[in-house]
Parts: sequence; structure tokens; C-alpha cells
Amino acid sequence: MTDQRNESGAQDLPAFGQMAEALGLGMAYQILVAPDRAGRRFTYVSDNCLALNGITAEAALADPAALYGQILPEERAAFAAAEAAALDDDGRFEVEVRMRLPSGEVRWRRIASAGRRLADGSTVWDGLLTDITEAKQTALQVEEQRWRLEVAVESAGLGFWQWDPRTNALTWSERNKTLFGLPPEAPITIDIYLAMIHPDDLARCVETYRSVRDRPEGGDFVLEYRAVAPNGQLRWISTHGRVITDAQGPALVVGTTLDITDRHEAEERRNLVMGELAHRAKNGLQVMMAIVTETARSAETVKGFEKVLMARLEAMAQSQELVTAAGGRPVHLNDLAARALKPFGLTHFDIEPAIADLMVQGDVAAGLALLLHEMATNAVKYGALSRPGGRISLRPGRAGPGMAALHWKERGGPRVEPTNRRGFGSRLLQAALRQQGGKVEPLFEPDGFAARMEFRVTR
Repeated sequence: MTDQRNESGAQDLPAFGQMAEALGLGMAYQILVAPDRAGRRFTYVSDNCLALNGITAEAALADPAALYGQILPEERAAFAAAEAAALDDDGRFEVEVRMRLPSGEVRWRRIASAGRRLADGSTVWDGLLTDITEAKQTALQVEEQRWRLEVAVESAGLGFWQWDPRTNALTWSERNKTLFGLPPEAPITIDIYLAMIHPDDLARCVETYRSVRDRPEGGDFVLEYRAVAPNGQLRWISTHGRVITDAQGPALVVGTTLDITDRHEAEERRNLVMGELAHRAKNGLQVMMAIVTETARSAETVKGFEKVLMARLEAMAQSQELVTAAGGRPVHLNDLAARALKPFGLTHFDIEPAIADLMVQGDVAAGLALLLHEMATNAVKYGALSRPGGRISLRPGRAGPGMAALHWKERGGPRVEPTNRRGFGSRLLQAALRQQGGKVEPLFEPDGFAARMEFRVTR
């Protein structure tokens, strides 16, 4: 029977088939292909054909279609193309296909053979058919688990990546590419990745990675850095990585990536607000101390001290309420003036609409509100508002870069005399706006008191 299965003169095939069967390598076979490729037949099939394929070796020898026909229809075109290519160059033939056994069970097979040309132009293929079903199922399970892991990771907004430091091969998930502003089909290499890290952060990132890489046991590392996308957009990135080592050193680096731009910007805003609150608290205490000190200096009675102090603190509170309502944004000067002067009757004031174009920050607003309140108080006591028909005008003026002026002019009041004594409002403005360069210039004009206030504005 052995001679019957070996018609091509290769007397060692039975021994090879027995060895392949004994070692569990698969089914050994030999195929003879006619010179015109029109026909082919098995010239040798090892005895384990029945165990592997559910048909006897004799059946395969009698009709190659008994074995070829087990290849699933959807696999046959690829199988034929691979076979034709191997025949063209007398090269190695290897393909993985699914085959349906007579029992109906579908199994994965690897079919590999080497061809040799005979003198008559025919081709002989010596090969092995190996069952790889378990290996394929394991690979599919691993791939499914990897896919599930990637879905779970990306559903949490994370990108997944891995890098082989020995081959320098870098693999990114689609989500990871999106985080860096890359399209899914964009190529990625370690050099492309490093080029996207902000230059000011690159050295720190490399140093952190190397400190873990150089440990014999590897380990985990965490990076936070800025990444610059191809379109120039700047994003904050958090990376958690793990260096996996073997006897030769780092073998694989894997990790996840998260876009933390929103969180980082929120932290910056929080720090800015905390700094602003601390600054305002400090300025507020300084202003309150100035109010108390100046009020006590000029008060003649305890009751008078209380009345003036409460009025001034109320003016300060009104300005702070306006600043707080603005949420840290600049305050319109017309709103500030209306709030500060409302207790004195806005009908007595001619406020030019143009001052609405001027905007000031919180610390400047507090000083201006107190100054306007104090000058209005003095106008009630000694100036234009101490007489019926007296009026006060407010109009904007020009100043240096980043500065603006506000002119206060009283009319219809008693004649005022010049004095060298600096008033409360002037001292307060200097204290509140010393760092901003604010100042007050009192003008004792024949027809009434005037003042020019200069302060920093926000455009």
C-alpha cells in the first residue's frame, strides 16, 4: 500500500509521514501537478488522514476532490490564488483555510508545501496539513479580549498604545490618535510622537520614562504634558504607562492616554480665582483700615464717627457687590458711578453716556466707588449739593496708554478755597491703586470744586 501512495519516486515519504504523525505535526502528503496545470492528484497521503479529515488516505488518493472539497467555498478563491502564485515561481506554498469535515465540524488548517519541478514539466508538492483550530480559537479569543479592552478603555475617554523598544514599533488606537489630532489612518512612529510633545515638556517626559526603563523590574510611570496637534492646537495630556521587562531588558511599553485639557484649564481658573480672592482680601483690609483711620481722625463725636464710618463701609460694600456680580470680569464705569452716587440722588448728576465705554477691574472699581462716594459727601456738606440747584457733571477724559481720566465738576455751589490738605478720597485712592498708578488732582476753580481722576482701565 505504501508503494501505491508514492508514485513520484520519493521513497522517503512514508517514513516522513510516520514521523510527522508520531510527532503530531499533521498529515504528510505529496501532490503531482500536470505540466499544463489542468490536473492534480495525490501521490502520497499519510495514514492519519482519517483521524484529521474524516476520510481515508485511499479516498484522497482516489479522488483529490474528496479532500479539496472540504475547503469552505468562501476560502477557495484565496486558496487557488495562493497555489497559482506558488506554481509560477516554484516557491513555498502556505495558506490557512477552514475545512468542513464529513461530520459537519469546521476546523482550521495550515497547508504548507515546497514544490520541485520534474523533467517532464510537472510539479511535485511535498507538504504538511496541520490542524491549527485551537491556536486560531485562542488567537481569536485574545483578539476579542483586546477589542473588548480597547472598547472599555475608549468608552472611558482613554486612548490605548503600545511600543516595542526593540523594534521601535509604535501602535496607537484610533482614540489615541484622535486625542493628538491625528486621523485614524495617519501613520505613527516614536519620532512623530516625540515631535508632538511641547519642547518645554519633552526633556522631563523622557527623563521620567528612562528612570523607570532603567529599573531591572520595569514599573509604572505617569506623565502630564502639553501636546501640539498638527493644526497647532495645544492640549494637556495625561499618560499612564508600564514598562514590561524580561531577561534582556525592556520588552514592551504599554499604556493609556487621557485628554486633561478641561481639567487643567479648570485648575488654572481655580488658582487664578484663589489668587484674585487673596489679592482682593488683602486690598479690602487695607481699604477698611484706611477708612477707619481717616474717619476716626476727622470725627468729632462717637456718634458722628459711627455714622460716617457706616456710610463709607456701605459704599465699599456696594462696589464689592457690583464686582462680585461681574464674576471677575471688568466693571462698566457707568454702572459703578450709578451705584456709588445713588444715595445722593442721581438727578443731581450729569453723567455723560461715554463713560460706559470705560471698564475697570475689581480693585480699581473699589477705590473709585469710595472716591466718588466721598466727593459726593463733601459736595453735600460744602459744595454744589449743599445748595438748591447745584449740579455735578462727570465726563471721561484722555490719559496715557492703558489709563483713562474721569472729570468731576461742581456748579451752583458756594465758592471754595484752595487747600494743601489732602482729603480722605485722595488718600484712599492712592492707597487702593498704588500699584495701578491711580491718582487724583483736585482743582479749586472759581465756579466750583473740580477733580481729575486718573486710573487704569481694561480695553
